[in-house]
Amino acid sequence: MSSQASVRRPPSRFQRTGDAVVRSLLRSPLHRVLSGRLLLVTVLGRKSGREYTNPVGYADHDGALLVGTTAGWRRNLRDGEAVRVRLRGSEIRARAEVITDEARLAALAPVVVSANPIHGRYAGIGLEPDGTVDRDDLRRAMANGYAIVRLIPV
Repeated sequence: MSSQASVRRPPSRFQRTGDAVVRSLLRSPLHRVLSGRLLLVTVLGRKSGREYTNPVGYADHDGALLVGTTAGWRRNLRDGEAVRVRLRGSEIRARAEVITDEARLAALAPVVVSANPIHGRYAGIGLEPDGTVDRDDLRRAMANGYAIVRLIPV
């Protein structure tokens, strides 16, 4: 039997409305208000073939974009798969790499959490005083489906 913490709830009406507003802003000339921390990623549903566009927080790292998430959209991705990304007002293509192993997550999560502290609070991932990830927090987040999607522009 799964624990209550691992049960996924569909997005609330408030969340769906907020996402719609953010999507509109990121596609508009006013994108600069949000595009320093948020981008849009468009993925295809594996079963439905339908496009899903999600606003997500990101961090620049070694020529790639890192997105920490527990959201279901990332389950549609396969390593190396092409996705569309709207980054700072421009549409680009990127190759996706889904990272789920603890060692790589421990190395990359501090980058994501430092760039976007709100993400760290939302995901329940804190940093130690030396800047490394709190391993217990990371393991709890992983148990709830946490992954980092590395988007490599092509």
